[in-house]
Amino acid sequence: MRKYCLSLLLLLLIQVSNAAEPPKREIRGVWLTTVYGLDWPHKPATTEAGRRVQQRDVCDILDRLQDANFNTVFLQVRLRGDVIWRSAIEPASKTFSGKYGTMPGYDPLAFVIDECHKRGMECHAWFVTFPLGTDKSVKEQGKLSVVKRQPKLCKRHNGEWYLDPGVPGTSDYILSLVKELVNGYDIDG
Repeated sequence: MRKYCLSLLLLLLIQVSNAAEPPKREIRGVWLTTVYGLDWPHKPATTEAGRRVQQRDVCDILDRLQDANFNTVFLQVRLRGDVIWRSAIEPASKTFSGKYGTMPGYDPLAFVIDECHKRGMECHAWFVTFPLGTDKSVKEQGKLSVVKRQPKLCKRHNGEWYLDPGVPGTSDYILSLVKELVNGYDIDG
């Protein structure tokens, strides 16, 4: 009986060790925010020198992540009704150039994707989906703002503007942004 129990225990240990195989691939990722200069960029680029600083800063971040064995960057690409790519739908973020609708002399999303790929890292996009910003930011965006272009999709609450997820058409609007992004960029996720 003892021999039988030991054999059964050995068989169970083999099964458990086979089931506990490590994953073939694991994500070691970081969320990189672009809103309010929290992670990157720290200042808008209004000159060629400022553009080079922005690019060098994100390269430094990516180098440190690569050295720490990260393999995925989750990059914030939509902030508050503004984006970090050349879009026909929403204005370029003022975080990069200092003015809504104006690129900083380069395409920040394309640049980060290329730099991630050079380092063997994936670049995944993440959106702030519903918040659109304050009355002040909507006014600064002017006619480029979704609040002005698609007012039926938007709702104001406590001095902030939001896309209204309960309104038919809001999901189509968000999907149009996603389609523009995935059709125009070599984004990994």
